[in-house]
Amino acid sequence: MTSPILEARALSRHYPGGVRALEGVDLRIERGEFVSIIGRSGSGKSTLLNIVGGLDSPTGGSVAVNGTPLDFSDRRALISFRREMVGFVFQQFNLIPSLTARENVEYPLLFNYRPPAERQEKANALLAMVGLDGRASHYPGQLSGGEQQRVAIARALVADSPLVLADEPTGNLDSATSEGIFSLLQRLNRERRVTLLVVTHERELASYADRTVEMRDGRVVA
Repeated sequence: MTSPILEARALSRHYPGGVRALEGVDLRIERGEFVSIIGRSGSGKSTLLNIVGGLDSPTGGSVAVNGTPLDFSDRRALISFRREMVGFVFQQFNLIPSLTARENVEYPLLFNYRPPAERQEKANALLAMVGLDGRASHYPGQLSGGEQQRVAIARALVADSPLVLADEPTGNLDSATSEGIFSLLQRLNRERRVTLLVVTHERELASYADRTVEMRDGRVVA
C-alpha cells in the first residue's frame, strides 16, 4: 500500500499560560489530494499548517511526509525539508518588492543552484500557467492583490515541491478574486497533481477541494 504524502498523528501544541492550540490531531492526506481546512479564528488551523510545514514544532505527536518522520529537533533537516518538499502560499503574499514577478518566482531556485536560463524559463512557464505571462516584468506594487497572489502560487510551485500549503490565501482579496484563486488552485491540482492543503474560513471556497476537514478548539471535528 502506498504511503500518504502527509500523515500527522496525535499532534498537540501547547503554549505558556495554558493555551492549547492543538490537541490530539490526526490527519492523513493522500498524494494528489486537494484538502481544505476550515474553522473559526483560533481553532488551530494555522498552527496545524505551520507544524506540518516544519515552521513550528509540536508539543507532542508526530508528522511524516513521504513516509519519513520529521525531526523537529534538527534545524538543518527542517530547512532542507521546507526547501525540497513544501511550497508555501501566505495571506500576505510575501513577495519581495524590489524584484519583478519573474524574479520573485525564480527566487527559491537560487538556493537550489539552478542556472539563470533554467530559472527564467521555468518562471516564465509558471507565470503563463497562472495567467500572468504579460506581467512578468512588473513589480509587486504594480500588480493587483489577485495578481500578487498568483505570483505567490507560481513561486510555491517553481521548485516542484510535492506538497503545497496555503494559509488563508484569499484573506485579503474580494469575493470574485477569491473564487478565481481557488479555481486556479483546483485546476493546478488536477493538471499537475500537486497535493494541496489549504486553510480558509469560507465554506464556499472550501468546496473547491476534494474534501474538507473542520477544526474546532484545536481538534478535528469533521
